Amino acid sequence: MNEKYGLLLDFDGVVVDSEPLYEVAMNKQFKKYDIKVGPEDWLFFKGKDAKAVFSYIDEKFHSKIDLECLKRDYQIDLLDEFKRNMRYIPGFLDFFNACRTQFQDVLVTSTSRKVMEWTFENIPVDNIFTMMITSTEVQNTKPHPEPYLMAAEKIGIPIQECIVIEDSVNGIRAGKAAGAKVIAISNTFDKSILHEADMIVSSYDELSPKVLKELINK
Repeated sequence: MNEKYGLLLDFDGVVVDSEPLYEVAMNKQFKKYDIKVGPEDWLFFKGKDAKAVFSYIDEKFHSKIDLECLKRDYQIDLLDEFKRNMRYIPGFLDFFNACRTQFQDVLVTSTSRKVMEWTFENIPVDNIFTMMITSTEVQNTKPHPEPYLMAAEKIGIPIQECIVIEDSVNGIRAGKAAGAKVIAISNTFDKSILHEADMIVSSYDELSPKVLKELINK
């Protein structure tokens, strides 16, 4: 057994309370272009990178939109929302700091490196992570297992000795397909949506290094 385990963390909805900000920015564009989306569309969007989201929109609503204008305006609105309203998920920092001596951390996100770098430079959230895997570094984003397999390889810890923390179905499936144990935190979706995870929690108050190690060794 390695001296340290792996702690592989999604960003949006796991580290920061950002999912509502994506919705605000996207809804501004939907309203502008008179795009009517339903719950099944939002379920698809969560955990997907921007390229996949815009491809989906283009395919489903292509007759109604100027996709390039939508992308540009969405990015402007999103970064403005980030700058004004992004905050850590309650309890995350205490949990993260408690894990640092026993877990090697990696941030694993479907957001591009450019946006992540802008995020850490412009909002009251610090890049406290040892390493970051973004959509820029991989060929396949979540729900493909590549991002989590790359993260485990980079820190030199077998994926079976890693815990993934996610908040979306696509993220859970990526972690499970990679071979990790996955904890879902119900910040974004109801627990019933997250049933494919190995463990589901409502808040970081339910987690500790001991709980994570017990799940890995279960």
